[in-house]
Amino acid sequence: MKRSKTTRSTMALAVTFAICLASLSVLIQFGPTSAQQGAVAEVSVIDFAFDPGTTTVPAGTTVTWTNNGNRPHTVTAADGSFDSGRLDPGEQFSQAFDRPGTYSYQCGFHPEMQGTIVVTEAQSGQGADDGGIEVAVADEGQAAVSSPTPAPDASGSGGAQDGAQDLAPIENSRLAHVHAGNCEELGIVVYSLPDIRTYRIDEGGADGVGAIELIAGTANVPITGLFGEPFSIHIHESAQNKQRYLACADVGSQPAAPWSEADGLVLEAREQNNSGYSGFVSVQPTLAGGAAIAVSIAASPDSIDAAAAQAAPAPSASYTSENFGYTIGYGQIWQESENSSTANRDRFVLFNGSSYITFTGAAAYNGDPQACVDAFVSQLTADPNVSNLRLSVDEDGNPAQGGTDATGAYAIYDHDYTFPNRVEPYTLFVGCVPLVPDEAVLAIVQNVPTADYNEQVELREALLRGLTLAQ
Repeated sequence: MKRSKTTRSTMALAVTFAICLASLSVLIQFGPTSAQQGAVAEVSVIDFAFDPGTTTVPAGTTVTWTNNGNRPHTVTAADGSFDSGRLDPGEQFSQAFDRPGTYSYQCGFHPEMQGTIVVTEAQSGQGADDGGIEVAVADEGQAAVSSPTPAPDASGSGGAQDGAQDLAPIENSRLAHVHAGNCEELGIVVYSLPDIRTYRIDEGGADGVGAIELIAGTANVPITGLFGEPFSIHIHESAQNKQRYLACADVGSQPAAPWSEADGLVLEAREQNNSGYSGFVSVQPTLAGGAAIAVSIAASPDSIDAAAAQAAPAPSASYTSENFGYTIGYGQIWQESENSSTANRDRFVLFNGSSYITFTGAAAYNGDPQACVDAFVSQLTADPNVSNLRLSVDEDGNPAQGGTDATGAYAIYDHDYTFPNRVEPYTLFVGCVPLVPDEAVLAIVQNVPTADYNEQVELREALLRGLTLAQ
């Protein structure tokens, strides 16, 4: 999309963007949730509570939750600012709290499990890298809380050095994910960034730079794990409006030798949906074997205003799987038709006036997506009114089936359905996504009149862009 900019704005944007990129290397080195930023507090996650329920810590503390229960749980912020994803027994999740305030959270699987972190101002003589409280998630009735003695910084004052500026993250962070697929044909969210934060410089005005943002977080995947199939890094407007994409970077294939994982990656973040934002994505390895992802994007004031004027409304509702923790955001075009849950199985159905789409999470098929697809196709086409079943083909004559390790498997079938007074062609989509390796899958099924399929497939794909799997 072409835009007109003054020479002054362009130069200012380039200079400020360079400063942002220089800061990016520092943020990657230390990480927004590094234990070096403060003492570690541990909270115990039990079946079915957080112990203690309320934890008070000074700013600069990193809180670590440990699942000492016997069931999977999550640590999910009420405002979407952090999310552990699925924590199986024995697993941990850490989150740094640098800004005073009250942070409510709950378990995504068991909403009755609720907790609160109260962050106070750093104590006098205590810098952001000192002191803290540890809370552990443990078996019911057991919790350990410790408060280390605060230590002064190198200057002995415990405060920041003279002239230093601390740019705090904004309260309502952007959202970024690693999706399967590329920017033009994205798939499901495969890796989330539970510790994501957004730093923003807003230089408004007619001759101003506009907005410059640094978005950083950590994905639980080594960089080399992003080369086996197409992956892309998408930046969403917010956790509340994750269906609106601002920018995207394709990971691509592994660079040629002598590249090594220690070299990291620098990717181009291209504008999406006329958002006005574009920039760069840096991916660096972490000591824990993950990928530290830092997105640096900028936009002019005019492009921000234009994008805001045409922005689509945020999804009006969302669904969270009770057993498996995946979430689905959907707008007013969809209405809930069914929402049921039993042991190891969740079923959620949406209807838009023309077609139903069914989401079924189940501990079944040994977690094999292809076996799941085959089973659902056999089940749904066993109806005696279904005839002339055949695998669909694309415009080049290729069978409409496939998938990857990250996205699972899918198949599209055409068939005829016999009504009392007519026979009508239908198209069936069945896709199965891995939820828990060798254990559980998520089936997505849509069966619509063939004449409406092209319109309905776009609506289905919009729903899938709002599907987030628990990590």
